[in-house]
Amino acid sequence: MNILSVVCPNCRSRLSIENVPGVHDKMLTCPICKYKAKVSLFQLGRAGQGGQGATDDPTVNPDDYKKKNSDPGQMKVIQTGQILELREGSQVLGRLAKTSTADLQIGSDDYSDPYMSRQHMKINVVNTASGLQHQLVEIGSKNIIKLNDKDISRGDVIVLKFGDKLTLGNTTLILEETDEEATKTV
Repeated sequence: MNILSVVCPNCRSRLSIENVPGVHDKMLTCPICKYKAKVSLFQLGRAGQGGQGATDDPTVNPDDYKKKNSDPGQMKVIQTGQILELREGSQVLGRLAKTSTADLQIGSDDYSDPYMSRQHMKINVVNTASGLQHQLVEIGSKNIIKLNDKDISRGDVIVLKFGDKLTLGNTTLILEETDEEATKTV
């Protein structure tokens, strides 16, 4: 049995998985932090074995592996497991409240984040030549937004990728590929 060592890009935990054909395109969920992404996004080679540097694999042109993205994706709320389906176009994300006008409202009867604005940020899902692109748009919320644990600046428009972690107030969201089997809650 051939074992592949990878490192979670979120919590840096070292994981071992079976190296089977097509494993790089399969989804992997870190058992420690629940980060979910394709195996290809986890660190491989010497970095996956705890060392520094690159692999001994030949250099590959990334365009050879690029597929046209046609998945509008979804946002998963870590604290509640809530799944927010994205669609092409603009959608405002914010805290669930009676007076909220956000397209995608985050929260439930059991969970509310007072540090999240009712209109906290916008996600644009736009069609480009390379497929659908996810853009985070800072809309002047009173509360900050973090992307992969780093504050973003007022007025920023940032292209996201699957696996990115967003923090709105004290709430963590992960941009994921659409999971058809997940329970959808909007």
